[in-house]
Amino acid sequence: MVEKKIVVAGSLVLDILPVIGQEPGDILAEGKVTECGGTMAYLGGEVGNTGLALHKMHIPVRLVSKIGSDTIGKIVKSLLENYNAEHILKEQLNSVSSASVALALPGRDKSTLHSRGASQSFASEDITPEVLEHCFLLHFGYPPAMKYLYRENGEEFLRLIAKVKERNVPFSMDMSLPDLKAEPGKVDWRPILEKALPMTDIFLPSLEEAIFLLDRNRYCKLAAENGNGDMMDLLSESDAEAVGNAALDMGADVVLVKAGKRGMYLCTAGKGRLETSGIPVFRENAGWQNRRIWIRPYQVEKILSTTGAGDTAVAGFLASIYKGKGPEEALEMAAYAASICIRSYDTVSGMDRFEKMEKDRKNLGGKGILEEG
Repeated sequence: MVEKKIVVAGSLVLDILPVIGQEPGDILAEGKVTECGGTMAYLGGEVGNTGLALHKMHIPVRLVSKIGSDTIGKIVKSLLENYNAEHILKEQLNSVSSASVALALPGRDKSTLHSRGASQSFASEDITPEVLEHCFLLHFGYPPAMKYLYRENGEEFLRLIAKVKERNVPFSMDMSLPDLKAEPGKVDWRPILEKALPMTDIFLPSLEEAIFLLDRNRYCKLAAENGNGDMMDLLSESDAEAVGNAALDMGADVVLVKAGKRGMYLCTAGKGRLETSGIPVFRENAGWQNRRIWIRPYQVEKILSTTGAGDTAVAGFLASIYKGKGPEEALEMAAYAASICIRSYDTVSGMDRFEKMEKDRKNLGGKGILEEG
């Protein structure tokens, strides 16, 4: 029997991270050189973070993305080939590759300078029969950054999802938060999601992304009030529950809202919907039906960088589903994977075989599944 794979498609970014150990007030002063402890270059985006984390967990994957015909594209291709993971990497001529420079300052969330490129030019034509062959699930990220997908009221995005579902392949998606001043930040995603979520098996936004996607006017108001502060300080657990359940009501079967230091909120559809799911564990394990669960983060002694933590949480969650685990175990692995990520400057170096991570997690005794209803 041919082994099925999780296909991770979409954004693939060269992330450049200066390792900064000084206090925030001592750096980036005008006319000043700031010494750093080195510079790391690694693969990010959904394919680089979630896809490679799954690969390091020894989950069968196929990584699908695009690069430009530039030096960064050559670096991305070389780094990806070093992992020896199955991949389909399309070179787009006369295009630049996606890249970011992230500043992870001590005690603060990261700030990122991002250049959109080839990996964010996905269209439905990029989902080929080769991509979907022997596919357990197609996981896609990040549509809010992809102009061909959000233009014309998301018609191309809907065609992309429909193409996946026509092959009876389950569809999962992670989102991203665009710059409000750029073209992607002006898109109202709610009417698009009202059509997309009924075709979506698993929806995995962050809380901040979910507020932007489902209530853009409120998000813009909060952003104006907050200035350069952390938006998460203005949002509550009830906000996570509200947007999670709204996405569920709009048609997604399983919704996981990543809420940073508050943890993650899982809500799932009832028996009628999950019994017809294309994902075996959702059909066969009644424990997934009609759940509302919070999990708190694992405590980490020293956080080096939060870059990619949400994406590695997604990897832990999807790996557990692939392995046929219940919702509590999937949430525990998601939280544990995120805790491993934030202990290092890169995203996936600390990931290990799924069974090894599961054993290590259980030795810690779990970190507080809280059922809300």
